[in-house]
Amino acid sequence: MKKYFISNVLILLSLVILLQTACTSSQQKEGKTTSSSQNENKPDYWETYSGNSQGNRRLEGTPYGYEIWSAGGSSNKLMWYGPDIRGGAAFRAEWNYPNDFLGRVGYFWNEGRPYTYYKNLYCDFEYTRSANGTGGDYSYIGIYGWSKNPLIEYYIVEDWYGSGIIRPSVMGGGATKKGEFDVDDATYFIYQGTRNNQPSIEGTATFKQYFSVRQTRRQSGTISITEHFKEWEKIGLKLGNNMYEAKFLIEAGGGKGWFDADHLTFRQED
Repeated sequence: MKKYFISNVLILLSLVILLQTACTSSQQKEGKTTSSSQNENKPDYWETYSGNSQGNRRLEGTPYGYEIWSAGGSSNKLMWYGPDIRGGAAFRAEWNYPNDFLGRVGYFWNEGRPYTYYKNLYCDFEYTRSANGTGGDYSYIGIYGWSKNPLIEYYIVEDWYGSGIIRPSVMGGGATKKGEFDVDDATYFIYQGTRNNQPSIEGTATFKQYFSVRQTRRQSGTISITEHFKEWEKIGLKLGNNMYEAKFLIEAGGGKGWFDADHLTFRQED
């Protein structure tokens, strides 16, 4: 009897081992792998966005928001790396022959307060991108945003997908030079233009545009954002009393290309 009992136990143990092996094999075939394998196969991007966002959208776990807008083209998208990777605001953007494509990440407010309320704003960045000529007839890389009351669209241009330094003829809107100043180890030219009956955050509208254009292009460094606002104000280019946003932007007026941030973060300091 004892031998019979031990024999049955051994048979049961063998069956259990066979069942466990079969389950493991089935799970692997269905993609239900171990946690280490899941980590290895995890996508590089936290979230991927395509199509128009219809305004700002919050990025969970950060003080940031994103916005994407495109007209024409296909497979235009923005991929966010996540709250704890590459500074928290880093993203990759790709576009495929749009008429216009804007992808941006950064601060969103729209609280009825002027820029002075938000202390001194800085952006630390580093990125790689596709070659010159992949952004269509016009393009911008740098800080971007809007203010309300009055409605103003603004750019702090660090780089673009053309050759040399971007010119007023590329900016359009009858942009003319209003001044220049030095900050962040470079000279920036200040331009002002006007857009008539064009898309805006308030629908189709007529509004002014302010530009700071860096005269030595770069793909890494720190942008002292508030210093630009102050310099514009000195020459009569005042932003509205309701700051809508301050984000890092890639804009492309055509072409097929990409932008990829290795590091991107924003700071507010006294």
